[in-house]
Amino acid sequence: MKLDIDFVRTQFNQLHDDPDFVFASNAGGSYVSNQVNRVLEHYNHHTRGQPYSRYASSALAGEAMDRARQSWAQALNIDPSELTIGPSTSMNTYVIAQAIGELWKPGDEIIVTNQDHEANSGVWRRKAHEKGATIRQWEVEPDTGLLQIESLLPLLCDKTRWVFFTHCSNIVGTVNPVGEITRTIKTGSDARVFIDAVAYAPHHISDLKALGVDGYAFSLYKVFGPHQSLLYINADIHGDLTSQAHYFNSGDPAKDFNPAGPQHAQVAACAGVLDYFDDLHEHHFGVSEMSRNARLQDIHALILRHENALATPILDYLQHHPGLRVIGKSHTGDNDRAPTIAFKPRGQSSQALTHKLQDAGIGTENGNFYAHRLIGDLGIDSDDGVVRLSLVHYSNQQDVTRILAALDSAL
Repeated sequence: MKLDIDFVRTQFNQLHDDPDFVFASNAGGSYVSNQVNRVLEHYNHHTRGQPYSRYASSALAGEAMDRARQSWAQALNIDPSELTIGPSTSMNTYVIAQAIGELWKPGDEIIVTNQDHEANSGVWRRKAHEKGATIRQWEVEPDTGLLQIESLLPLLCDKTRWVFFTHCSNIVGTVNPVGEITRTIKTGSDARVFIDAVAYAPHHISDLKALGVDGYAFSLYKVFGPHQSLLYINADIHGDLTSQAHYFNSGDPAKDFNPAGPQHAQVAACAGVLDYFDDLHEHHFGVSEMSRNARLQDIHALILRHENALATPILDYLQHHPGLRVIGKSHTGDNDRAPTIAFKPRGQSSQALTHKLQDAGIGTENGNFYAHRLIGDLGIDSDDGVVRLSLVHYSNQQDVTRILAALDSAL
């Protein structure tokens, strides 16, 4: 079965605003599905106000927010008490760093990578410096930007408290085998594992219990939804962490790691992302009694094949062009290459090439994309950075054809 791309594209009105434009900056923020916009519009038109009171509109507002929490807990195969909905992943990791880091002391060690977005690097580094803990860096391969599990093993010891790494780099675009790495970490140490999945979740919603991680975060505004982020903290460790809420809210799992309080309409609209995925599953597979997480795995198989078909011709072109350096894997043969494709031109600046692509109607960008450490360690100027083409499953082969034509002309 193939993904019905025509059906998919009817679910995103913004795709049809300009037929001569190709949106290739999805890793910075995707288009919003029509289902999300309907939830948001209904909330603001009919239930706006303080939620969870007894009068009708307030009660309905609370129910809409609860639906989002419960639906996403089902999707991730976690308990609702393990889920925090906050304004962004950068904010969620900052808050949880305060909760986790209070337990660190001199002699403790944490492991971070130089592959991550700064949201999953800087907050842990700063907290470790503050508490006197030792920072170990799991280094990428300097040519490809890939992480190898063999280089992690020497860093693990009985002093390791946490390991932080990404499910998929927003520059390298190659999926790290989180389940395998997590099992290796927990076999060789007592360390906990926290994953940034911002660049992975647009392509696949994971079963978090199957992964075995202790913390996991991603941003829904990059998964066809509102500007919110989902944060998972395993209930087994929740009680050991320091609440970041007002003292009188301490102990409430919905508030412990969200000190600012929820953004009501945006939280409710998070359910719209899953409404979209439900519609996508029903269109392809019919009405199903399967669990929500199981339905998402069905959808992932369709999306993976479609996205591989999008990425392959672009990677082939870039790999064989002498004037370009591709970051990460140059093929999709291992089914672990997201269509987030970064490359460095050799004969011109990244900015110059980006401007040519933009003038040709390709919505792409250049820079370090907040992976400042990675870009510098790859020997690339951190300001000019790389050119990044980032597609998702609503992109189609016509988009790829136009991208390749624009690249050929620009180079």
